[in-house]
Parts: sequence; C-alpha cells; structure tokens
Amino acid sequence: MKKYTVLSLVMFLLAGTIFAQTGFTGSSRFTGPAQTSAQGFLGQQFGASSDWNTTVNQARFFPHDSWVVLSGNIINMLPGGRQYTFRDSTGEIAIDIGPKQWRGLSVDMNDKVDIFGEVKLSRGLIHIKVHAISAPGRTHARSWQAVTVTSPVTINEAVTLAHDSWVVLNGNIINMTAGKNNYIFRDLSGNEIMVNIGNKQWRGISVGVSDRVEIYGEIKIDRRGLSHIKVHAVKIAGE
Repeated sequence: MKKYTVLSLVMFLLAGTIFAQTGFTGSSRFTGPAQTSAQGFLGQQFGASSDWNTTVNQARFFPHDSWVVLSGNIINMLPGGRQYTFRDSTGEIAIDIGPKQWRGLSVDMNDKVDIFGEVKLSRGLIHIKVHAISAPGRTHARSWQAVTVTSPVTINEAVTLAHDSWVVLNGNIINMTAGKNNYIFRDLSGNEIMVNIGNKQWRGISVGVSDRVEIYGEIKIDRRGLSHIKVHAVKIAGE
C-alpha cells in the first residue's frame, strides 16, 4: 500500500510538470505564455488582439510574430521569387508568400486581396510572412487543390477539403489530448477534431472551455486518412 501511494504521488507530480510545459493550467482553462520579443515587448500586447485587421503603417510598430490581417494590393515581385510589395492606403511593406500559401490562387496588381500572417523583424527590417491569401471573386486553379477559406466552416466541411487547405473554425477548445500541444476542438454543430496549437500560436491569450474561439489554420491529413488542424492563430470570438 505504501509503495502504491508513493508511485501515485510521483506520477501526479510528473503529470503536473507535463501540463505546465504545455500551458495547461487547469481542468477547464488553457493558456499560452506571453512571448517576449527581441525588442522587449510581450507578444500578448498585440499578437493576442481580438481585432487583427490593421494597416501597413500600424503593423510596422507591432512586435515580432504578431498576427495581422491586411487588405490591399500586391503591386510587384521582389528579387528572390517569393517576396512581393504589398500596398494599402497607409503605405507599402514587403511580404513573403511561398508556393503552398498561394494555394493555386492567381491575382494581379488590380485585385484587392486579404493576407493573413505574422510580422517578422530581422536586422532592423520588417516584413510579413503570409500564411494565407484570399481575393474576392477569384477562384483556385484546380478543383483537387488546397484552397483558402476565410469564413468559418464546420468540421464536417473542413475535413472534405484537400491537405493544407486554410480554414477558419468557430467553437470551443474542450480538452487537452495526448501529444505535445494537442487539444480537442468542438464546433457549433457538436463535432470534434484534434487541433495542434503551439506556444507561439497562443500569443499569450487564455481561454476556458466555455469561451467561444475562432481558430485559423491548415487541414492536415495523415497517412491513415485522419485529419487534424495545425493552428496558426487563435482568436476569442465576439471581442
């Protein structure tokens, strides 16, 4: 009996250590530690904002890794093949868009686009690392290709999309599950899916199981045909 009690205590302490490292602070609350940037700002200061829609001029003053949504035009390509100049009514900024992030979309300098991404600061220079781009009225090149969906969809709709498709889901994070940074997300229809949210992607916010959130991320389909969401940003809905 005594050995059993000691073993139980050890297992309890180990479990507490694991939860602390992954940001789980209780049976009904999840949190991500505020990240300190090289400039000494807390990531929570801007990155956790519930209103990500901003301007180029404002984004220039945000800390490294802050999440932003910008609306404007891509006006030219810069040397390197994936760097572009983005312009809105307040100014211009360099953006980085990889082939996967285009998801088959084709636009020209006259097309109004929305870009979803992170502010990146390097050697005093600033650019936006784009994770998704959308353009109203534009369609993707092939029906089987990954797509960008910027309005909330259900889990049942999301899992029909191609690997690497960009989706927005509305619902609640109800539990932590096995594996680093893995959680169970339940949408408004009651369906559930595993989501992966790293410390950086929390950007300092804290949510409970009853807090409605929007998650922005990519559909990932493993070799077994099972889907999960790799989350790039979490937003408290309605704030």
